[in-house]
Amino acid sequence: EHCARAPVSTMRSFGALRRAVRAPSLWAARPLATPVRHASLVPDVPASKLRNVAIIAHVDHGKTTLVDQLLRHGGLSTGQQRLMDSNDLERERGITILAKATRIQYGDHILNIVDTPGHADFGGEVERVLSMVDGVVLVVDLVEGPKTQTKFVLQKALLNPKVQPIVVINKVDRPAERQEGEVESEIFDLFCALDATEEQLDYPVFYASAKNGWCVTTFSEARADKEKVGFDCLFDAIVNQVSPPEVIDHGISEHDDKMEGFSMLVSQVEVIPGLGNTATGKVYSGLIRKGEKVLCKNLDGEVVANGKVKDVTLQRGVTRVPMGVAGAGDVVSVSVTGFMPIWTWTMVSNQKVPPIACRAIDPPLISVVMGVNTSPLAGKDGKHNTLNALGERLKKEASINVAIEVQESEDRDAFMVKGRGEMQLGVLLETMRREGYEMTLSPVQVVLAEVDGQKMEPWESVMVECDQEHASNFVEKISGIGGQVHDMNSVNGRSTLKFEVASQNFIGVRAWAKAMSGGTAVVASEFLELRPWQPAAPRPRNGVFVSSGTGSAQAVDLTKLQKVGNLFIPENTPVYVGMILGEITSGATAEDRDVNVCKQRSNNYESADKINVKSMYMEQAMAFLAPDEALEVTPARVAIRKKILDANQRRIEAKNLAKGRM
Repeated sequence: EHCARAPVSTMRSFGALRRAVRAPSLWAARPLATPVRHASLVPDVPASKLRNVAIIAHVDHGKTTLVDQLLRHGGLSTGQQRLMDSNDLERERGITILAKATRIQYGDHILNIVDTPGHADFGGEVERVLSMVDGVVLVVDLVEGPKTQTKFVLQKALLNPKVQPIVVINKVDRPAERQEGEVESEIFDLFCALDATEEQLDYPVFYASAKNGWCVTTFSEARADKEKVGFDCLFDAIVNQVSPPEVIDHGISEHDDKMEGFSMLVSQVEVIPGLGNTATGKVYSGLIRKGEKVLCKNLDGEVVANGKVKDVTLQRGVTRVPMGVAGAGDVVSVSVTGFMPIWTWTMVSNQKVPPIACRAIDPPLISVVMGVNTSPLAGKDGKHNTLNALGERLKKEASINVAIEVQESEDRDAFMVKGRGEMQLGVLLETMRREGYEMTLSPVQVVLAEVDGQKMEPWESVMVECDQEHASNFVEKISGIGGQVHDMNSVNGRSTLKFEVASQNFIGVRAWAKAMSGGTAVVASEFLELRPWQPAAPRPRNGVFVSSGTGSAQAVDLTKLQKVGNLFIPENTPVYVGMILGEITSGATAEDRDVNVCKQRSNNYESADKINVKSMYMEQAMAFLAPDEALEVTPARVAIRKKILDANQRRIEAKNLAKGRM
């Protein structure tokens, strides 16, 4: 009943009831804190002075810029933008891929701020770090309002009924026809739709321009023509609104006087140069000190590893600061020797300390098969070319990335790599390519399951936001692949569509949507449920240009091809028989065409045009693959090729397959 639409003026009425029942000793009003510049960070902080908060948002709503400003106003002076996005791919794509924790001192309080990804493909990062926090700051663009991935990240946060949200409506300096209360109502409706508790509905709302470095408490103040500086009101809300971390007393202090029954749930794992295997998480009880011995327990309470604490550190901006000791409630990194921590393990100081329960994450939905590079150009670019090297790298990734699973093939000649979505796998493969690995990848496949003897496949709940003129294209596309459209509405020239579709039929839709809409459409999806398997819907695709020669691609030959298609390679690219050079677009034929673009000429009477190349991210190239194709990945190139390179052998294989179907 409390989720019925409420007028904006009464949105915080639930807070009066909540404040009336709070214990005065815990919830009495606190004096406003004062920011401390260049303050020392006390290693062992009382839990009452700690606040652990995650920043969550839809992509491009200003979350990363807001984190930059919080760090600057918290005393970290830097001129660098996207400070927390230290990964090269994060900077290139302008998105957050890895969740990261950093620390700010504000008055006599310590704020542990966790920056999270906004894309659903990296939901594993969001799910595992939310176990560390007691509050979330939800950032929403004033003009766009709550979007597809706003719902995704907020839904994950509200799974913890104790988490306390704070809403920041960002980009209020932008010209907009939005009236006061309009976006606030949309946000409130979203909280209600996600079954937020009454306490969670009592969120404070702030108005900010992260780009210009200010945040205020009212819409009228944000629109007023006067100077606005700083984020003190947001800092104060974090201190006063978010509860201090709950400390667990295991009652075994007399058996563990040194560490007082230490326990920490492992939420992130990484290998840090100079420190080695490092786990980041929230300390739920006791103390952790450098040099002490620790055990690890799995969710069943079994001791699975033991070792020694090499160091206890924290992250402040991009700088790692040694602490040596940390207490209950704090979010820290513990480097260990003797074992590699695993997500869901609990690090403890005594066998009597029980493990910390944690919520299961969504399962992987898609997979690719990775093997050694088998093209004629194999081994010319990379330094890691063996199956063993691929296996070791994938094993390392699976140990630190909870949303990635790796399985060796029965013949031990390849690895199946499972992930949440095409972008997540694409980022992993692009990272490996830059590290010097060569590989061959299969087309993307869906991850199937067997339940009570019946083959099941995953379905996804998908939300699309696009220009109104493109809505009919999406309806036609989704209906054509067996999707079920559940809702559609249009406001101010933008349409929102909600539908359900089998994951195997959804592969490639994001790439299609980007091309069809010119990049204006936003597509977000999340795992819905397993349903009985059905044959995949047809995936019509244009034919491709297949190289019939080996050598260097000539501009004159490529010029002829680009008049009837899109090219994937520039001139002078080394090509080989069976390599795919581009897509045929003229005539809309599904038949492939063998071409030779390596002809050597003794004269220059033919002219060449400028060669335009259709660039694709790794995940787009994977989604493009037909069943008889593969992707060659090396540090120097990403090339689409036929699995069977020889054209005559391909024709024989096609005839045999046709006979088998008869």
